[in-house]
Amino acid sequence: AAVPNEFRGSNFVLKIDDRALPSGFRPTTRPVKVERATRGKALKINFGASIHRVVGMDLSDPVFEPGRVDIRPQWQYRIPMLIDELSKAPSILRLAYVADVEEEALVNARLRSIRNIIESHWDEAGNYRLAIEPEIFWRLGGPPETPKVRKE
Repeated sequence: AAVPNEFRGSNFVLKIDDRALPSGFRPTTRPVKVERATRGKALKINFGASIHRVVGMDLSDPVFEPGRVDIRPQWQYRIPMLIDELSKAPSILRLAYVADVEEEALVNARLRSIRNIIESHWDEAGNYRLAIEPEIFWRLGGPPETPKVRKE
Protein backbone atom coordinates (compact mmCIF):
# COMPACT_ATOMS: atom_id res chain seq x y z
CA ALA A 1 0.00 0.00 0.00
CA ALA A 2 1.15 3.53 -0.71
CA VAL A 3 1.09 5.13 2.74
CA PRO A 4 2.10 8.70 3.61
CA ASN A 5 4.45 7.63 6.43
CA GLU A 6 6.25 4.36 5.76
CA PHE A 7 7.19 3.87 9.44
CA ARG A 8 3.77 4.42 11.02
CA GLY A 9 1.41 3.31 8.27
CA SER A 10 -1.98 4.85 7.69
CA ASN A 11 -5.66 4.08 8.02
CA PHE A 12 -7.20 2.73 4.84
CA VAL A 13 -10.95 3.26 4.34
CA LEU A 14 -12.87 1.12 1.86
CA LYS A 15 -16.59 1.35 1.18
CA ILE A 16 -18.67 -1.15 -0.78
CA ASP A 17 -21.11 0.24 -3.31
CA ASP A 18 -24.22 -1.90 -2.88
CA ARG A 19 -25.44 -0.77 -6.31
CA ALA A 20 -22.62 -2.83 -7.82
CA LEU A 21 -23.94 -6.05 -6.28
CA PRO A 22 -25.94 -8.42 -8.50
CA SER A 23 -29.72 -8.10 -8.44
CA GLY A 24 -31.23 -9.45 -5.23
CA PHE A 25 -27.98 -9.28 -3.23
CA ARG A 26 -27.69 -7.09 -0.15
CA PRO A 27 -24.71 -6.40 2.13
CA THR A 28 -24.61 -8.44 5.34
CA THR A 29 -21.69 -6.52 6.84
CA ARG A 30 -21.11 -2.86 7.49
CA PRO A 31 -20.60 -1.00 4.21
CA VAL A 32 -17.47 0.82 5.42
CA LYS A 33 -14.32 -0.86 6.72
CA VAL A 34 -11.30 0.89 8.22
CA GLU A 35 -8.02 -1.05 8.42
CA ARG A 36 -4.48 -0.05 9.30
CA ALA A 37 -2.16 -0.32 6.30
CA THR A 38 1.59 -0.56 6.79
CA ARG A 39 4.22 -0.60 4.11
CA GLY A 40 5.33 -4.04 2.95
CA LYS A 41 2.40 -5.95 4.47
CA ALA A 42 -0.66 -7.31 2.72
CA LEU A 43 -4.01 -5.97 3.73
CA LYS A 44 -7.15 -8.09 3.43
CA ILE A 45 -10.63 -6.55 3.68
CA ASN A 46 -13.72 -8.73 3.35
CA PHE A 47 -17.32 -7.71 2.86
CA GLY A 48 -20.32 -9.98 3.10
CA ALA A 49 -23.36 -10.13 0.84
CA SER A 50 -26.19 -12.59 0.51
CA ILE A 51 -29.06 -13.05 -1.87
CA HIS A 52 -32.48 -12.07 -0.69
CA ARG A 53 -35.72 -13.39 -2.01
CA VAL A 54 -37.11 -11.02 -4.63
CA VAL A 55 -40.89 -10.82 -4.97
CA GLY A 56 -42.10 -9.06 -8.08
CA MET A 57 -45.33 -7.20 -8.64
CA ASP A 58 -46.03 -6.19 -12.23
CA LEU A 59 -48.26 -3.18 -12.81
CA SER A 60 -49.65 -1.40 -15.85
CA ASP A 61 -52.40 1.02 -16.82
CA PRO A 62 -55.33 -1.49 -16.65
CA VAL A 63 -54.69 -2.02 -12.90
CA PHE A 64 -55.70 1.58 -12.20
CA GLU A 65 -58.81 3.66 -12.68
CA PRO A 66 -58.45 5.59 -15.97
CA GLY A 67 -56.21 8.62 -15.51
CA ARG A 68 -56.05 8.15 -11.71
CA VAL A 69 -53.83 6.55 -9.06
CA ASP A 70 -56.62 4.45 -7.52
CA ILE A 71 -56.47 0.68 -7.95
CA ARG A 72 -59.52 -0.83 -9.63
CA PRO A 73 -61.69 -2.86 -7.24
CA GLN A 74 -60.98 -6.19 -8.97
CA TRP A 75 -57.24 -5.81 -8.14
CA GLN A 76 -57.47 -4.58 -4.54
CA TYR A 77 -57.67 -8.09 -3.09
CA ARG A 78 -54.13 -8.71 -4.37
CA ILE A 79 -52.53 -6.42 -1.77
CA PRO A 80 -53.32 -8.70 1.24
CA MET A 81 -52.14 -11.69 -0.83
CA LEU A 82 -48.87 -9.85 -1.48
CA ILE A 83 -48.44 -9.02 2.22
CA ASP A 84 -48.98 -12.71 3.09
CA GLU A 85 -46.33 -13.75 0.57
CA LEU A 86 -43.85 -11.15 1.84
CA SER A 87 -44.42 -12.32 5.43
CA LYS A 88 -43.22 -15.85 4.63
CA ALA A 89 -39.52 -14.90 4.43
CA PRO A 90 -37.39 -11.75 4.30
CA SER A 91 -37.82 -10.36 0.81
CA ILE A 92 -37.25 -7.44 -1.48
CA LEU A 93 -40.34 -6.19 -3.28
CA ARG A 94 -39.75 -5.17 -6.87
CA LEU A 95 -42.58 -3.04 -8.29
CA ALA A 96 -42.33 -3.13 -12.09
CA TYR A 97 -44.60 -0.75 -13.98
CA VAL A 98 -44.91 -1.38 -17.71
CA ALA A 99 -45.86 2.01 -19.15
CA ASP A 100 -47.13 2.74 -22.60
CA VAL A 101 -48.58 6.15 -23.43
CA GLU A 102 -49.30 7.36 -19.90
CA GLU A 103 -47.83 10.64 -18.74
CA GLU A 104 -44.60 10.18 -16.80
CA ALA A 105 -46.01 12.13 -13.83
CA LEU A 106 -49.02 9.79 -13.66
CA VAL A 107 -46.81 6.69 -13.74
CA ASN A 108 -44.66 8.07 -10.90
CA ALA A 109 -47.75 9.03 -8.89
CA ARG A 110 -49.20 5.52 -9.35
CA LEU A 111 -45.97 3.91 -8.13
CA ARG A 112 -45.94 6.22 -5.09
CA SER A 113 -49.57 5.38 -4.36
CA ILE A 114 -49.00 1.61 -4.59
CA ARG A 115 -45.90 1.94 -2.43
CA ASN A 116 -47.84 3.90 0.23
CA ILE A 117 -50.63 1.31 0.24
CA ILE A 118 -48.17 -1.57 0.61
CA GLU A 119 -46.19 0.22 3.32
CA SER A 120 -49.34 0.95 5.34
CA HIS A 121 -50.38 -2.73 5.16
CA TRP A 122 -46.82 -3.78 5.96
CA ASP A 123 -46.67 -1.55 9.05
CA GLU A 124 -49.54 -3.59 10.47
CA ALA A 125 -48.29 -7.07 9.51
CA GLY A 126 -44.58 -6.91 8.77
CA ASN A 127 -41.84 -8.36 10.93
CA TYR A 128 -38.76 -7.05 9.09
CA ARG A 129 -37.76 -3.91 7.22
CA LEU A 130 -39.22 -4.24 3.73
CA ALA A 131 -37.14 -2.88 0.85
CA ILE A 132 -39.23 -1.74 -2.11
CA GLU A 133 -37.55 -1.19 -5.49
CA PRO A 134 -39.70 0.54 -8.10
CA GLU A 135 -38.87 0.18 -11.80
CA ILE A 136 -40.50 1.65 -14.90
CA PHE A 137 -40.31 -0.05 -18.29
CA TRP A 138 -41.48 2.06 -21.22
CA ARG A 139 -42.80 0.04 -24.16
CA LEU A 140 -41.80 2.80 -26.55
CA GLY A 141 -38.38 3.30 -24.96
CA GLY A 142 -39.36 6.34 -22.90
CA PRO A 143 -42.27 8.50 -21.83
CA PRO A 144 -44.36 10.00 -24.61
CA GLU A 145 -43.15 13.37 -25.81
CA THR A 146 -45.36 16.28 -25.03
CA PRO A 147 -46.20 18.28 -28.16
CA LYS A 148 -44.19 21.44 -28.47
CA VAL A 149 -46.14 24.64 -28.90
CA ARG A 150 -44.83 26.82 -31.67
CA LYS A 151 -44.53 30.46 -30.93
CA GLU A 152 -45.25 32.68 -33.88
